[in-house]
Amino acid sequence: MVERVMSYGGHFGKIFSPGSMDVYLAKIFAVRYIIILAGLIATLQMLDLLAKSDEILAGEGAVYADLWRYVTLRSPHLISLFSPFVALLSSILTLSVLNVNSEIVIMKTAGWSAFRILVPLMAVSLLIGAVNFVFSEMVTVHARGELRNWEANKFAADIPPAPDSVYDTWVTDGQNLVKAESANRNGSILLLDQVTQYIRDQDKNITNIIKADFAVYRNDSWKLYGVIDFDLKTLKINVLENMDWITTIPPERFISLAIVADQVNLPRLRRAISQLQSEGHDTANLRTMLYQKFVSPLSTLLMPLLAGLAAFGLHRGGNLLGRILITLSMGFGFFVVNNLFIALGQYGAVPPIVAAWLPFLLFGLAGVSFILLTEE
Repeated sequence: MVERVMSYGGHFGKIFSPGSMDVYLAKIFAVRYIIILAGLIATLQMLDLLAKSDEILAGEGAVYADLWRYVTLRSPHLISLFSPFVALLSSILTLSVLNVNSEIVIMKTAGWSAFRILVPLMAVSLLIGAVNFVFSEMVTVHARGELRNWEANKFAADIPPAPDSVYDTWVTDGQNLVKAESANRNGSILLLDQVTQYIRDQDKNITNIIKADFAVYRNDSWKLYGVIDFDLKTLKINVLENMDWITTIPPERFISLAIVADQVNLPRLRRAISQLQSEGHDTANLRTMLYQKFVSPLSTLLMPLLAGLAAFGLHRGGNLLGRILITLSMGFGFFVVNNLFIALGQYGAVPPIVAAWLPFLLFGLAGVSFILLTEE
């Protein structure tokens, strides 16, 4: 080990140009990230499968191959969820080992600042975050939706596609108002239950109330069933078995209300928010999750900054283990505070953009501030 350190010190300028040292740091960080991620996901997946295996095999028509299906649907969520935490562990391990071997001291002697040492790790973290974002948008959201639908059907072998459902929804149809007790979409068919239309005149006074047991959108047209038309001017009631519903309401309006943010990709979530905002609906929940789709993978970029405590404070503070524990506490603190602000944003207590980005900025500034203090 001493020879290794002396070799770095004596031949740093010749052997390790800035480019090659960047590659060295990036490589050891990336290798540790892959190893820790694979080990952690395998362990968590095994424990989860052991807890769920009896329930999966108890499903109607279940076979042993369904255990592997569960793994393929569950693993993407675990990867997306724990990727930032794995980046934190990898950063701590990488920087701690470099510190113990005095390689941090050698780099600083060669003129590298603390920020310069972290650049390769942050570059790899940014790449990991980008890959995580694409993976989440293309794989995780669909796997999560399919898994929840499978669980809702008690892991039965043959189940229909997951329906989009929403309850007690109001929409506008020109000057008229439409209320549906529930809206359910399954494939290309949309079903509205207990539909009430409030027909209004130019002064927005209600002239008719039309109630229907349910409405069905199929083959590009709406039809109402079990219709009662009440005319407020004549006080007459007209009962119909069914009738065509001529309306300007597109089915996407009801579908947008049924969106589950973590089960759809970014373009679809944006369209749903735009649709709902045009109808005057509260979109704080969806907008918070929209921003979180960016913050979650970007949080990987914070981890080398937070891990700097384990690398650059040893020579002043002494206890490496204590500094590692403090760094882990800061990492856990970020995830706790981030989840807290997500909940506040979803309930409208905090503006969605603030709820999503404030923890990221605060912990980022905390990491930068600590490194600046060590540089002084």
